[in-house]
Amino acid sequence: MLGLALEGGGAKGAYHIGAYRALTEEGLVFDGVTGTSIGALNGAMIAQGDFERLEDWWKSADSSALFDVDQMKINRILNNHIDRETLHYLLKRTRTIINNRGMDTKRIRETLKQFIDEEKLRVSPIDFGLVTVAISLSKLKPLEIFKEDIPNGQIIDYLMASANLPVFKIEPVDGKYFIDGGFYDNCPINLLIQKGYKEIFAIRTLGPGISRPMTDPSVKVTKIVPSENIGNVLNFDPETINKNIRMGYCDAKRALLPLAGTRYYIQNAPVPRDFFKAFSQVNKSAVEAIANRLWLPRMDENRMIFEQIVPEAVSFLSLGETASYRDVGIGVLESLAESCGIDRLSIISMDAFIAALKSAERPKPDAYKSDKAFVLGTLGEALLERL
Repeated sequence: MLGLALEGGGAKGAYHIGAYRALTEEGLVFDGVTGTSIGALNGAMIAQGDFERLEDWWKSADSSALFDVDQMKINRILNNHIDRETLHYLLKRTRTIINNRGMDTKRIRETLKQFIDEEKLRVSPIDFGLVTVAISLSKLKPLEIFKEDIPNGQIIDYLMASANLPVFKIEPVDGKYFIDGGFYDNCPINLLIQKGYKEIFAIRTLGPGISRPMTDPSVKVTKIVPSENIGNVLNFDPETINKNIRMGYCDAKRALLPLAGTRYYIQNAPVPRDFFKAFSQVNKSAVEAIANRLWLPRMDENRMIFEQIVPEAVSFLSLGETASYRDVGIGVLESLAESCGIDRLSIISMDAFIAALKSAERPKPDAYKSDKAFVLGTLGEALLERL
């Protein structure tokens, strides 16, 4: 059986969407899904067979659809753009939250009622489980539960329980109070292991919460992890959401396909021998420029390239000693691509990558102020001429 675990993280849950799309495109079919917090909400939609509706929702989502807040003002707060008007709004909302004993979650529940079909979820052949934490005056007690053990008519109640941040107004379920499952296990891989799953894909968000060690290290787990920071748990800014969906897609593809690069996602990259040849043909003026910048001792050009300049590039790129010439060459070109502002969030062939580099507007000279930027930029331009 193949399982899928979705980590909590609020708005970071957009990352799940792109990653799941990529995994299914590669032919993966999941027998069970578990999630915590937003992972539980996304997982329920996936398990009931409504991923397309879920994807559409995320692509048009904003926090005002879930909370009684002004999205524009929330974005300003998240980006540290706090003026007098924004501060007044924040103080006003804080008083409301205190008076209500927490942030009202009525809109979240209404949204779930529109999308979660309890009967459809229960009859689905896909296992579904979630994590929440029961609270009392004396202790916290984790609850890891599958759909068959949730009382009839209470699926939405338990989904809400899994996503109950302490700032929310918490409604009791059967007289008990629950908080966000991230306080026990934010990425419930173990819940699938308990169910007997031996192969699991875990889509991480690196959201706040506890990640528990695996209870059975023999289980094969493939983790899809964001390749850069994916923002704040309440940042439903459409541009950020779209970026995180695209990042999830690309990072998941990298987990399954032989893509080159660490920042970009490059198909059909040349073999190390081709990069070795390209390095050996780097023009003399580039070698001299780098040697002058780094105060390198003079020697034969080829020796300088392979004994001094390439090792400097390896260091600047934080590559290990076992890095191949292809690793170094692509790393240098990726650095140039970023300085040229080339969008990294797409699967791209090597030919298209090189074409994009050759047609891109070049960085201004002051972009190469540091030794690292100068060496990688100069070497990247010289290498590009030979590929």
